[in-house]
Amino acid sequence: MTELNDEKPRKKLPPRKRKLFIILSLILILIVTALFAYSQYLHRTGEIMPGLYAVRNGGNGFPLVNFFLLKVEDGYIAFDSGANDIQAKNELQKLGISSDDIIAVFITHDDRDHIGSLSLFNNAAVYTGFVELPDYSHEIMSDGEVINKYGIPIQIIYTPGHTSGCAVYFVDGRFLFVGDLLINPNKARYDSELQRVNIEKALGIDGIEYVFTGHFGLFKNIRLFRWWF
Repeated sequence: MTELNDEKPRKKLPPRKRKLFIILSLILILIVTALFAYSQYLHRTGEIMPGLYAVRNGGNGFPLVNFFLLKVEDGYIAFDSGANDIQAKNELQKLGISSDDIIAVFITHDDRDHIGSLSLFNNAAVYTGFVELPDYSHEIMSDGEVINKYGIPIQIIYTPGHTSGCAVYFVDGRFLFVGDLLINPNKARYDSELQRVNIEKALGIDGIEYVFTGHFGLFKNIRLFRWWF
């Protein structure tokens, strides 16, 4: 005698809904993966190599961002300043560094998340490319100019595109600080084609060992960097 099976057959999703479910699942996985990758690339506050520090900053409506400090004989020089002066001060305290220890700040561009903490650095000389900072005393460097007064050569290279006033800094013949130059050119607010040209110009500098970005940490492998961006 055949036993009756009381279990109801499971309902299958219609093909259309099944496809939609798969697509939405893949999108969710991609979003989670991208957020995880972003959190890994962006450096937490700390020393990332001897004498070179990342400071993690942002919040209050600003995206997370890194600015970087390089130890020199008389203190520290900064590349950009972060978005939030209160948070920047707290992050510097984690490093045992006072804002008064920063003797120079080199600005890559004037987006608020890169200059928002400038008021914190009262003892610092401020340098820019062709960017006017009306609220701060600063020195505008010429394209290709090299400053040696901090014990290491710091060369500015104009790289407009992401914004009209972007510049990068080639430091000690091996470090390249690029701010937002490598943000997707399709999202450029000024000139995406010019940005693409300047990405190639900057990454083609001889001697680069590390590229430091505002939002994606650093890269050592320039080929990987080119492929990624």
